[in-house]
Amino acid sequence: MKSKIIKEVVESISRIPEKIYDDFINEITNCSRIFVWGLGRSGMVGRAFAMRLRHLGREGFFIGGLCPPIDKNDLLIVISRTGKPRMLLPPVEAASRVNARTICITAGRNPLTRLCKKSFILRIPDSIQFGGSLFEQTVLIFLDEVVEGYRSKEEISFDEMEKNHANWE
Repeated sequence: MKSKIIKEVVESISRIPEKIYDDFINEITNCSRIFVWGLGRSGMVGRAFAMRLRHLGREGFFIGGLCPPIDKNDLLIVISRTGKPRMLLPPVEAASRVNARTICITAGRNPLTRLCKKSFILRIPDSIQFGGSLFEQTVLIFLDEVVEGYRSKEEISFDEMEKNHANWE
């Protein structure tokens, strides 16, 4: 069973063109603050990414926690395989009202892609796993690659990231 899932993840990741990584890194580079939103397991992936943004020294927030208001210099990233849950839409609409940049990571054209200014559509293969598991796994690894690409581009050391890591433990 494990080897089938790993093969699926490898195939899914290999379908992401290099240009998408570069475009995404440019999006997070060219904004003031970054807000992330998603529901369920996609939201959990989004929370992990917002945390890494903080480690990189960026102002990253997951919507639903303590967040300042979004403004025109900010970026909203929405993660959803289907883009269909209505609960996804209010943050996109709020961001649009103040002319903030809105992007989504999704698996196909959907209501979210029509609302966001830019869409990163991942070509997810058929899966043996339940629900959106392969999408969520792919997005987690994609965003970890984005973090590493941004870190390299901005020459941020692990020591610098460590300074922004929680010290409660």
